[in-house]
Amino acid sequence: METLDFSSLVGSGRLRGQDTVFSIGVFDGMHRGHRRILETVVRTARERRGSVSLVISFRTNPKPYSAGELDTIRMRTEYIASFGVDFFALIDFSADFSKIGASGFVDLLMRAANPVAAVVGSDFRFGNPSSQASGRDIPRLIAEKGGSCVLIEVDAVMDDAGRKISSTSLRQLVIQGELEGFLHLSGQFYRVDLVPLPYRPCSGELIFSRASIHQLLPPLGSYDTRLLLSDGRMVESMLRIGRESLVLSSPFLSSVIGSVEGRGKGTLQLDSLFLEKRR
Repeated sequence: METLDFSSLVGSGRLRGQDTVFSIGVFDGMHRGHRRILETVVRTARERRGSVSLVISFRTNPKPYSAGELDTIRMRTEYIASFGVDFFALIDFSADFSKIGASGFVDLLMRAANPVAAVVGSDFRFGNPSSQASGRDIPRLIAEKGGSCVLIEVDAVMDDAGRKISSTSLRQLVIQGELEGFLHLSGQFYRVDLVPLPYRPCSGELIFSRASIHQLLPPLGSYDTRLLLSDGRMVESMLRIGRESLVLSSPFLSSVIGSVEGRGKGTLQLDSLFLEKRR
């Protein structure tokens, strides 16, 4: 998968003559509904010979949350790539971009690619609220500009109680510390990206400043976790979340921490931490 800046894609017109099956969304905290959309995008592009798949998302969430995000762009990119998507374009959501209505966004889309199929959820809406449109408006808006595009609506995935699975519901589960519920709705453990985080090795443990973490965290307490190292090894571990810091410990870390203590970040290469359940 190739990751692109959406503005650069529009400016270059690189895919303008290329039949493209696309979807757009924040795709934060990937869940079973997102998975269904991504699978449909890739399958539809393969069925339409000569077409490529394009997923459009946002570098920063249009609706920022003060408590933190559910993922990072690095993890989201990795997840989307795992479905076999051809192109992933990121929008820098700014004050100017927020003013663009549905018709204006379709203009940009058609300058970037030749959209022949749109895959969106049944409740999808886009554009500035003053000139917003639904997914069902996409074929009409594209036709008005000389194109031809079919709409593929993907039904929402429901939980056991018949409620729509959404990033909002995942957010609530993390806030409440219900990590097993998060796994059930998303299909994956809640994951904290460690790549951008500085840490301090101390007494056989790794200490992270809470202020450096921009993802949402569960309540204070201890959690069973698995530590993924950059070389692909997975290590059983335990995380203690405090008000000022996070402390990660495991027999593996105790055995190697002496060789990295005092050298700081970069000696022990970390990838991410999977939070499994609260102790």
